[in-house]
Amino acid sequence: MLNLQPVFGNRTIQVIAILFTLFITVPLLELFLLLWLSHVTSIWVTFGTVLFTGILGTLLARSQGFSTWQKIRGQMGSGQMPGSALADAAMIFMAGALLMTPGLLTDAVGFLLLIPPCRAWMKARVLDWAKKNVQFTTTTTVNGETRTYTNNPSEVVDSYVVPQREEPKSLEN
Repeated sequence: MLNLQPVFGNRTIQVIAILFTLFITVPLLELFLLLWLSHVTSIWVTFGTVLFTGILGTLLARSQGFSTWQKIRGQMGSGQMPGSALADAAMIFMAGALLMTPGLLTDAVGFLLLIPPCRAWMKARVLDWAKKNVQFTTTTTVNGETRTYTNNPSEVVDSYVVPQREEPKSLEN
């Protein structure tokens, strides 16, 4: 048996296994569902369903993406950080990609991501996961002194930028 642990590490092998499983099982499941639908109805109903969900999903993702873009611009214009709106934009983008992919399962997940309460539920789950599993390390240098800060996985760090003040230039020079 080939031991890849010294080369990649345990976590990398797990991620590769999960991605490999997803890239094999999801298309096979989609194919099974499309064949089942064509068997139960007809090939034309299946084709029409795939075409209709693709067009409808693209239009919905476009309109929601545009309104989210306006929300991001408005929040940034008023000096706020658009964290929640950026998460919405990422999920709407993912929904659009899933809806343009032919299949019933990906369309269902894509449409769920376009429903704002479902998106809010998903954002809460992702944020809970990130609080437990994501760790950031920040290094700053101020006046020649370097400091490194590492957060605990359960700690959320909020920050802001302080603009540097320039000394007024004298007109006498």
